[in-house]
Amino acid sequence: MKRILLWAILAGIAAPAATAAPQVTALVGGTIVDGNGGAAIKDGVILLQGDRILATGPRSTVAIPKGATRVDVSGKWLTPGLIDAHVHFFQSGGLYTRPDGVDLTKVVPYAKDIERSKARLDETFARYLASGVTTVVDAGGPLWNFEVRRRAMASGRAPRVAVAGPLIATEPTEPQKHLGVDDRPIISAANVEEAQRLARAQLAYKPELIKIWGIGSGASGAAKLRDITRAVVAVAHPAGVRVAVHATELLNAQAALDGGADILVHSVDDAALTPKFIGDLKAGNHVYVTTAVVGEGYGDAFKGRPELLPIERKLGDPVIIQSLYEIPAAFAEKVAGLLPPSSIKQILVNAKTLVDSGVRVAAGTDAGNIGTLHGPAIHRELQLLSTAGLTPAQVLTAATRDAGFVYASKPDIGLIRPGYRADVLVLDADPLADVANLQKIATVWSRGKAIDPATLLPDTPESVVQRQLERYNAHDLDGFLGTYADEAQIFDLPHTKPSMSGKATMREVYGKLFAKYPQVHCRVANRIVEGRFVTDQEVCTDGSNKPPMHAGATYEVVNGAILRVWFTDPQAPFDDNK
Repeated sequence: MKRILLWAILAGIAAPAATAAPQVTALVGGTIVDGNGGAAIKDGVILLQGDRILATGPRSTVAIPKGATRVDVSGKWLTPGLIDAHVHFFQSGGLYTRPDGVDLTKVVPYAKDIERSKARLDETFARYLASGVTTVVDAGGPLWNFEVRRRAMASGRAPRVAVAGPLIATEPTEPQKHLGVDDRPIISAANVEEAQRLARAQLAYKPELIKIWGIGSGASGAAKLRDITRAVVAVAHPAGVRVAVHATELLNAQAALDGGADILVHSVDDAALTPKFIGDLKAGNHVYVTTAVVGEGYGDAFKGRPELLPIERKLGDPVIIQSLYEIPAAFAEKVAGLLPPSSIKQILVNAKTLVDSGVRVAAGTDAGNIGTLHGPAIHRELQLLSTAGLTPAQVLTAATRDAGFVYASKPDIGLIRPGYRADVLVLDADPLADVANLQKIATVWSRGKAIDPATLLPDTPESVVQRQLERYNAHDLDGFLGTYADEAQIFDLPHTKPSMSGKATMREVYGKLFAKYPQVHCRVANRIVEGRFVTDQEVCTDGSNKPPMHAGATYEVVNGAILRVWFTDPQAPFDDNK
């Protein structure tokens, strides 16, 4: 007996202490909009424990555990974190990111665009979180996509990421040679056997999706897409992997459904939807992703005048935004004739039809394509869906609950519900009154941890200077001057006295410049950053046939604003500053 007691005592000493349960956090007093389309819950409580929602409901019905951390969110609105159901991390969103469609590799090599995207991945993650996007689905790209997923999982400041590997194209596409050969984002399949081989190769990486790029046309193209989809489904489904299809024409989209596709990653843009198509979508619980904004992005970039929301300008990568103004005039004239008539109207009509029919419609942007910015583009997508006639509640459901079904077949994200992941937005305004209020983010709760969005993208000297240049090229006088300190000074070397002092003088000078040269535009040929100093070699044009002006500019940035600028003596075709 003594031996048994002694063993028990020793075992108790040696046994590790039970792992303590994570601390409970109570978000108390806010209005809960759960993403499921129901009525909002006023004076609500959400209990978070670790990365899960423990309980939710009116304050009167939710018992807050003793010792829980209370966070007062009175006067705020609480929604699920947003989900962008279609992005591409291998694409930057800039003008030089799709040389297979717009070949400007002689201006900026494609390898340089890819290199920058990889180097700035953590910053791209931050742009999503700052935009309120706590989950994204990368709908296909190079095998590097799986590294993106790994890094997101390891990061404390990244959205959840689901991925597909290289797109399986149903037709050979000659321009793909521009996308590199070492790690190709798109691989063509000549037949169903080849498509199955490509699908099996991806299974080793454990993708959430396998994506087929259905680009054939006519009855024969649709038949081939149907057969390849059916063949890939036969490989993917037994492995628990779903199949997504790019099919923007109604004939191809119907073929994809006939082949057993789980998800259509784009809207149909060429025709009104048929009853059969709508019925098949609903009967099979398929998910239909909107991607209305991507066409708008290409169109704006090809015109050289992107029309961005304020939140896109605030949270988008300023270097990428700047590139959207840089399309060569001769090239712009060439591609303008190739652009099809706008299909956005049909996309929006079809989205409204499907939502009214009870089909799962998910908000996705196709971010990374030219003109569609990683992160804040989701808000332009939601605005477009609102113009289609969706109510704010329906728009929110598309960006939360229904988008969750692209991330996983049985999602635990996209709703404020017990057992779901602890991804919650705290908003300063009512999202059910206006979808634009989804941009008014006070706090992002991602994986159960609170993040102040203002801390995600702190200004650096380079970002301030780049934003200044982007506002200059947009001829936004207020935005341009907003990057300068009130006491800013401008020097024209070799003179040692400032040519301009203070914003009032700058407003007068630059206001006249924008009026005199309505097409003035500058780009950075080279940049050096040293501490608070940024030195640019700039090439500026005025929209005429005159040769460009080459000039140097050194900016000193102090406390997040440009304090002093030194311009070198420009070789100028026009005589104003810059």
